[in-house]
Order: sequence, then C-alpha cells, then structure tokens
Amino acid sequence: MTPKKHSIRLIFFSGKNKPIQKKILNMTAPLFPEDHISIHTTLESFSSDLRKLDNHYKIILILTNTQKDLLNILFLKELLNDCNIILILPDTAKETMAQACKLYPRYISYIQSDFKDVNFVLKKMIGNLQQKINGEKHGKNNRDD
Repeated sequence: MTPKKHSIRLIFFSGKNKPIQKKILNMTAPLFPEDHISIHTTLESFSSDLRKLDNHYKIILILTNTQKDLLNILFLKELLNDCNIILILPDTAKETMAQACKLYPRYISYIQSDFKDVNFVLKKMIGNLQQKINGEKHGKNNRDD
C-alpha cells in the first residue's frame, strides 16, 4: 500500500520497546510518506522534535510501557498542548487513566491491544486534518462538529 501524499507528520515515541514499536509501525507506516514519520526512543529526541517549527500538521503517537514512562511524558505537557495525541497506556488502572487524561489525548489504547483501533483512529485523524488543510487552502470557514 502506497501512502497518500499529505503534509501530516507522525511523531512516534515508543521508548525502548522494539517489538511493540515494530508491531505498531507495521500498521501505521503505510498511512504516511516515509519522510513524514519520526520515531523516538528517548525523551530528549522526542522533546527536541516537538520543539521544531515546521509547516506540517502533527499527530503524536505515544507508547508508554510503564507508569514511569507516562510520568516522564507528563513533563512535556506544555509541548503537547493543542496536539492530536494518541496515547497507548501500559495498563487500565485508575491512576494510570487519571495521569493520562492530563495530556488531553484524542484517543487512548492499551499496550495489550492488537492496535487495529489505533490504525483506525489514525486514518480518521488524517482524514479530518486533510479536510482542515484543504479548507484552509481554499479559504473556507471550517466549523468544529
């Protein structure tokens, strides 16, 4: 499947979990041009990428392997304001969910899933952002539904 041309970037923080990173990328990579995907295994490179100014719309995909990963991501909350975030959590505990909601993600999944839901949500986000981009190019007024 050849990815559609669009100006939307995927910024993916996976931590050091290579097997899950690979599983997620196998599903999501076909949705983006190859040069529009950034994969980060450290918070330093992730935060550096978030600070970059560019003309792309961004979808942020965050895989938290542990509670500690989630707490560390919370330190970047300011950089994630107004971003389209998909968050993959390590468990379904109330405390984990309470912490996760502080990031205002558009969608939450869990590390135990098959990630088909994440793929579906990514497709929907790309479609919505593409409509927004096309509306801006044509000077249309968009309304939030």
